[in-house]
Parts: sequence; structure tokens; C-alpha cells
Amino acid sequence: MAGTNGGIAKCGFIFLDTLAIALVVLPALLFRLPGFDLPVFQRGFFCSDETISYPYKDSTVPSTVLYAVGIGLYLVIMVTTEIVIFAYRKRQDLDYLSPDTYNRCCGGVVIPPLLYQIVRYTAVFFFGLLVTMTTFDITKNVVGRLRPHFLDICQPDFDNLTCSEGAHQMYITDDVCMPEDPKRMLEARRSFPSGHAAIAVYTMLFVVLYMQSRWSWRDTVFLRPLVQVIALFLALYTCLSRISDYKHHWSDVFGGAVMGGSIAAAMVWHLVYQISSGRAAPLTITPGPRGPRPRLYGNEPSHP
Repeated sequence: MAGTNGGIAKCGFIFLDTLAIALVVLPALLFRLPGFDLPVFQRGFFCSDETISYPYKDSTVPSTVLYAVGIGLYLVIMVTTEIVIFAYRKRQDLDYLSPDTYNRCCGGVVIPPLLYQIVRYTAVFFFGLLVTMTTFDITKNVVGRLRPHFLDICQPDFDNLTCSEGAHQMYITDDVCMPEDPKRMLEARRSFPSGHAAIAVYTMLFVVLYMQSRWSWRDTVFLRPLVQVIALFLALYTCLSRISDYKHHWSDVFGGAVMGGSIAAAMVWHLVYQISSGRAAPLTITPGPRGPRPRLYGNEPSHP
């Protein structure tokens, strides 16, 4: 009876987790459905505003590359790391998961430990990614800040536009744009925060923090920091390219970076908390007189 009740409870928790993921998937999809444009705040402008007078340029880091590199790098590093830890613990006849880990699905179906860990880490990563996307999408539409290339996309007819009355600059709120591409016109009103910066910082900081919590090989001094520096450099390059491509103001990039970094820290803290509770112990190898000795939970005393 206890096992049955535990199975029912597990099914209930799985349902709640699925519902939570659906609640962040839905808004992320709504912002990306073809032909479905959610309202954007129609912010006005001054004709002489130089901050929105830059030329339109193609992105140095396209969205496809941004997501492919960010997601792909994490999955490769995470899956490789977990396989190595699993193989090492199996060779040392150690449990990969803590014995009290409830790695079962509905109906009492036991999930293989390695698959359980990979799915769990992947789910947390994508949950945070969807939260990041939903957060910056909603913020973009509510704020409606104009991009640096706004006037180049808007193409207003300045000859028939009253930009000033004497020395007083007129704030243009009327729809005076004659864009060639309506979709691009909509995006020209969604500058803050930078979605590229948010995604780049989220994915790369997630990689850095994941490695910090799971890579504990003491014989390698520079491998982990090297990969971490490369990941952070990729995020920095993406952020700077958004400014040099005239896609965003520097404050847009800063806001997106803070947003993505904060969500990544929160998601990884969740994983680290589980690690510290013994559910996903990192692999630590401590040299000793009889060779390297594995430490199961990372808080056992070192042996000389």
C-alpha cells in the first residue's frame, strides 16, 4: 500500500512539473507563432534623435547560431560529464545516485540512473531557457523601446512631417512609418532588453556554473577554467555584437545580460542544492598513497 501511495504521489508531482513547463512553453510559443503578433507599446520619437538613426545591419550572430551553440554546447558538456562520472563510479563500485533518490516514473517504472540524471539536468536547463525567453519577450512588448536602427526601418516621409515648432522639437506619436517589411517594423519597436544577450548569458553562465559544481578532477588545473573562459567569451562576443550591429542600445544589452544571468544562477542553484543534499554527487578524485580515491558526496574528509 505504501508503494502504491508513493507511485500515485510521484505521478502527481510529474503532472505538476509538466504543468509548470507548459505554463512557460505557451507564452514562448505565442510570441513566435507565424502571423500571430502580440501588441507592442507604440512609443513615439523625435526626428532629430541620433540614437535611433543608425543604419540597419544583419546580425553578426544570427538567432539560429545563438540557440544552436548555446544549447548544443551545454548538452555536449553535460552528457559527456555525466557519462564519465557514471562510468568512473561504476568501475569503483560506487552508487552514481544517492540510494534515497526516487528515480521512478508512474507505475513504479525504474528509470536508469544515467538517463534519470541527463533528463533531469536537461529539463532544468530548458525550463530556465523558456523562462528567460518569456521574460524578455513580455518586457520587450511592454516597454516598446525603439532600436538604434528604428528610423532606417520606419522610413518616415520627413518632407511631409512636422518635426518641430520653432525651437521646440515635436514628439511624434502618430503612425508615420512606411516600412518595406512590417515584421521588421514590429521588431524595431522591441529593443529592451536584448534577447540575444539574455540567451547568450543564460546558456553560457549555466555551462560555467554546471561545470563548477560537477567538474572536480583535481589533476586538471586549467581544463575547467579554459572551457569556462571560452563560454564566457562567447557570451561577451554576442553581447558586444548587438551594440556594434546597431541592434540594441548598450543598456538593452546590459539589461538582457542581467536577466539571463539571474535566471541561470537561480536554475543552477536548484541543481547545486540537490547536489549538496546527496542526490547528485560530483566526482572528486583525491590523490593518496594507494592512488586516486573517489569521494562519494564531496564533503568527506580527505585522506593523505
